[in-house]
Amino acid sequence: MAQITVLRPDAPDTPAPRLELAPRAELPQRPVIGLVANGKPLARELLEVLADELRQPLQRDVEVQLLEKPNAAFPITAVQADGMAARAHFVITGVGD
Repeated sequence: MAQITVLRPDAPDTPAPRLELAPRAELPQRPVIGLVANGKPLARELLEVLADELRQPLQRDVEVQLLEKPNAAFPITAVQADGMAARAHFVITGVGD
């Protein structure tokens, strides 16, 4: 007979390991957020709302660079990815349906 092992991450006897964040460079006064909308319905709108929400915790003016794919079936090109990486301090890509 087969045996099933159930792992419970919320078990009280399983302490979570302490994680340390990787070092981060300080953001400039006007950081650039890159958004890559994948072409699905409402992906752009979702990412724009997220960028607006990030303005508050960053406590500074934020520039947004948007890259839109024509549809979800096509990947961005290496040139587009390199351009976004050169312009943006961080990039968010997402889906929406």
